[in-house]
Amino acid sequence: MNIACDARALVGPRTGVGAWTTAVMGGLAATAGWRIILAASRAIDLPPELAVPGVDMLPPPRLRVPGTLWLNSVLPARLEAVASDVFVGALAVVPRGCPVPAVAVVHDLTPRTLPGRHTMANRFCFNAYVEESLERAAAVVAVSAATAAELEATFSWLRGRVRVIPNGVDERFGPPPPEDVGAELRRRFTGGRPYILHLGTLEPRKGIGTLVAAWELIHERSEEPPDLVLAGAPGWGRTADEMRLADPDRRRHVHLPGYVSSDDARDLLRHAEVFVLASEGEGFGLPLAEAICCGTPAVATDVPALVEVAGGAALHVPAGEPRALAAAISRALEPVVADSLRRRAVERSSKLRWGPSISAWRHLLQEVAMVRE
Repeated sequence: MNIACDARALVGPRTGVGAWTTAVMGGLAATAGWRIILAASRAIDLPPELAVPGVDMLPPPRLRVPGTLWLNSVLPARLEAVASDVFVGALAVVPRGCPVPAVAVVHDLTPRTLPGRHTMANRFCFNAYVEESLERAAAVVAVSAATAAELEATFSWLRGRVRVIPNGVDERFGPPPPEDVGAELRRRFTGGRPYILHLGTLEPRKGIGTLVAAWELIHERSEEPPDLVLAGAPGWGRTADEMRLADPDRRRHVHLPGYVSSDDARDLLRHAEVFVLASEGEGFGLPLAEAICCGTPAVATDVPALVEVAGGAALHVPAGEPRALAAAISRALEPVVADSLRRRAVERSSKLRWGPSISAWRHLLQEVAMVRE
């Protein structure tokens, strides 16, 4: 069976949807008799997990074409030419005139529910096409039950049609071996100091301003608080709190390493005193799931998807409230609370792996392919 997938999320640094594309398509490529065809409007450097037999890449167009225009004008003919059986719309959008049954994958609805937290281009490309794409799709998949509920509340005609196939975490994300105490990692990123960690693109939706304000409160109240590491590629926009990081007295305790490799992300998660996801809206929250699998005490907002993913293995606070976030982080730093969170993380981690999700995707795509027969 030939499965074509919108692989635009693999262009540039690999974040949430890119990690999903890598894990799911890489997992499906191991299925005997299955061929994965990745399509994007620009050239891609395939991650090692996808540079394997059974995975092919459609050549990008010679002329640079905006992604949404490419999807709706160039891609349909290419899908027919390569004899694909199913198309997977990893970014929720299905091409007009798609010649094969399609699956629309919805990671979140924040371009619609939190439009002010996205660029105009993101809002347009999502909102202009998502509803008609969901109507065209042979199947609609949400990456969490919370996202499925939001989808069905937003588009009432979808009720009963949305499948939930959760995201997962790579097996490499786990507690460190006993001999790895994190000294070298801390030396590289914080000059040897303990730290609180955010991992993910630095943009307004992620609540970076709230986290910085909460950290400042902790810094004012504690004699030797942990440093703050904001690991992730710069996104669009900069809040006033982020701009204040230029202050040298504060800046020496706040570290901005930029986008980090998967190995560095894992090690940063393993050795953080507390992982914090202060996001205003998420469809799953992969960094939170990765932190839990690493056994790290975690604090997150009470966004429904984050509560679902944590499954009791994190402390939750309302979004946008620095004082509540500071109080929760301070609690998570307490040894007794931290140990409890680590125990809960170990229990939860077994339910956050990719295996069941890959099996569910294999079954769904076989079912969708039968629509064409």
